[in-house]
Amino acid sequence: MQNVKLPIMVDPVRAAQNQLELDAIIPKALLSRLAESTISIQSDIKTAFSFDIDKQKLRIFNGKASVAVELICQRCNEPMIYQCEAEFKYCPVHNQEQENNLPDAYEAIYYDENGEVNLHQVVEDELIVTLPQIAKHAIEECQQSKFELTFGEVDEEKQRPNPFDALAQLKHK
Repeated sequence: MQNVKLPIMVDPVRAAQNQLELDAIIPKALLSRLAESTISIQSDIKTAFSFDIDKQKLRIFNGKASVAVELICQRCNEPMIYQCEAEFKYCPVHNQEQENNLPDAYEAIYYDENGEVNLHQVVEDELIVTLPQIAKHAIEECQQSKFELTFGEVDEEKQRPNPFDALAQLKHK
């Protein structure tokens, strides 16, 4: 399949009426907010969009986005590759009333003044949301796991007595 560039703006109503399906890429240079949230973006972003009309006659679109990004592991402070995968369902709306009447299966997205939606912004927002709050390697891959995580030795003789031992003795009486 040939990789084509994803259009920035699309009219979701017209696309839904035509049941448009797009498999495209977004050049990584165009997603500056995602780049600021990571060390680097490893490749262009692969996307798939499907525009349709559901059983309630709502114009909807489903999408998927995938890209590998480089993050800093918070455990060992070394770079790591993280695969961002996002799936989403949107229903374009004009106002708050339409948004309030949407089924829970769809997230609302507002048209701009030309009746279009910015697909690049949708993909970038969804990928940023999928980034982990605390990036960490798998424990077996992490450099930190090679080091002992406790310092010193516990002296068994100097451990304090359990304060509930007295209660346990009273219970047995």
